[in-house]
Amino acid sequence: MLIAPLRNLSEIFRQALRQGEPVIFPTDTIYGIGAPLSDKKANEKIFEIKGRDRTKPFPVLISSFSQAEELAHFDEHQKKIMDFLWSKGSFTIILKAGKGVEELYTLDGNIALRVPFMPVLRQIIDETGAISATSANLSGVEYCGDFKTILNTFKDLVHYYSFQDITGQNSSVIIDLTHPKPILIRGVFDIETLSRI
Repeated sequence: MLIAPLRNLSEIFRQALRQGEPVIFPTDTIYGIGAPLSDKKANEKIFEIKGRDRTKPFPVLISSFSQAEELAHFDEHQKKIMDFLWSKGSFTIILKAGKGVEELYTLDGNIALRVPFMPVLRQIIDETGAISATSANLSGVEYCGDFKTILNTFKDLVHYYSFQDITGQNSSVIIDLTHPKPILIRGVFDIETLSRI
């Protein structure tokens, strides 16, 4: 088992990637469990570890619009909305998945993307490519952001961990852009704001 502070997150991911293992790590919202999308073996393990239904794909963390273009279809208006939301806070945006995207990360032909605020996490995504990130809890069990609780829950299942002293307790807001008008799926947000973009 390897446990290290956030500043060593890059090394944690490099070692986990060599072993085909997922990582539990802090994000700008809550602790997540994930792996680079290129590591299908590690991502399949996450479903098993969490006891998660295969029909519930993971959100995907990206660091740039170029990565978004590799994974999803969106027009210029949708891009403006994405740029607006990602500049304001933690928003997960549902888009039409691009051709060839692994079904593991899509549902009904859609994919959920988010750009995290944390520079260290964006840097790792630049290095490894897009990363899956679902909440660090067992399916059906309420999320607890205390790192010791997370470690105790997953200690026999996950081998790589990163931590920080202060983490959020709220998940990202989810907005669906696959319909003619944006739809608020989760969280609190004045969706009418987007009609003026």
